[in-house]
Amino acid sequence: MKPVLPVQTASAPSRIDAKIWIIGLVCFCVMAVDGFDTASIAYVAPTLAREWNIAHAALTPAFVATSIGAVVGYLSSGALVARAGRRRVIVLATVAFALLSLGTVFAGSIMSISAVRFVTAVCLGWVVPAAISCTADHAGEQSRAAATIAATTGLSAGAALGGLLASFLIAHHGWQSVFIAGGVLPLALLPFVWVALSGTDNRETDASPIREATPQTAESSSIVALFQHQFALATTLIWSIAFLAFLVTYQFMFWVPTLLVSYGFSPASAAVGSTAGAIGGVAGNMALLLFVGRYGVQRSLIFTACLAIGCIACLGLLTVDQSVVLLLIAGIGAGTTSACVGQATLAVMAYPPALRPTGVGCAAAAGRVGAVVGPAIGGILLTLGFSPQRIVLLSCLPIFLIVGLLVTSQAEPWRARGIRAATDW
Repeated sequence: MKPVLPVQTASAPSRIDAKIWIIGLVCFCVMAVDGFDTASIAYVAPTLAREWNIAHAALTPAFVATSIGAVVGYLSSGALVARAGRRRVIVLATVAFALLSLGTVFAGSIMSISAVRFVTAVCLGWVVPAAISCTADHAGEQSRAAATIAATTGLSAGAALGGLLASFLIAHHGWQSVFIAGGVLPLALLPFVWVALSGTDNRETDASPIREATPQTAESSSIVALFQHQFALATTLIWSIAFLAFLVTYQFMFWVPTLLVSYGFSPASAAVGSTAGAIGGVAGNMALLLFVGRYGVQRSLIFTACLAIGCIACLGLLTVDQSVVLLLIAGIGAGTTSACVGQATLAVMAYPPALRPTGVGCAAAAGRVGAVVGPAIGGILLTLGFSPQRIVLLSCLPIFLIVGLLVTSQAEPWRARGIRAATDW
């Protein structure tokens, strides 16, 4: 099989190549601080509950506000980019969420911290589609998918490393220090962002017929444009994949500790399952990055999804040691997290530059809805008396649907509508 991406030679990189690497690295760092800030409320929640003398459930409005704010930001990012350009959106939104993170230190009630987190999440949501589309547009046709995966991995890396940093900060400086770090880090990154992204809004990045048929105007980057002409089927499939991927990912993220207790783990040690899932997620992203050049995005995602299905079946049907349980959870994390990253890559590859910020943002918004629905379904099933093992087995259903949608995306109707499918992905 001919590799989808050409094998790189050992020749010296050109100035353009160096520029692309710099843009990719800066966007990765922007995504990392975004991931840290997005997850910061989760890091401080146990400490806040103890210091404010409230139940953990009382912080639910802050979590919900963060999710809703992110959806608002994702949906409106495309229109902002069309008017102001990627560079300005990334810089101004980064300044905004950094200052808002610093302002969270002064919140003294559930209502105030929820309001601040909502506005912060809106700004965070503006950054993600702009950074992903900026990376994709400057990566070149052959390396676009890999560059998108690498940049999107910044979210996972920021959340994972942020958890370690937050643990240290809370232990030594209190919960306020987490939000201070969430404000200082992006502000320190801003000069590099401003310099590295200079001129990015003026570059003509795609000369394909699709681009020529889609003028880069505010109207062409609206949500309605995602359902016009050749993009309707692609949009439906991508949104469905994003919704299902985040549904199953967040269902496991929330209920893994409960599941591990049923396998004999103590309540104190059950949290290690979340760490295993996070490590597996990073490994899955790295595997996807390696596979996509040879097999394409869809085939690589089908492989990682099948890995998750196999691990889920073993976890739900077999009696295994605790160490094997953690290994299986890592495998599930690899399959589900790579699907979350993959949906953004599919959006990048499906839409021309004018539609990429809107397409990526709307797909992420669909995923956020799934992130709310997934844990809710798990809670309902537990309330109805379903065992954790049975809930695990039922989670195979959305992953099977993801595989079916990925197979459909390679069929002729998809390709006939102008979407560059298996041969280009």
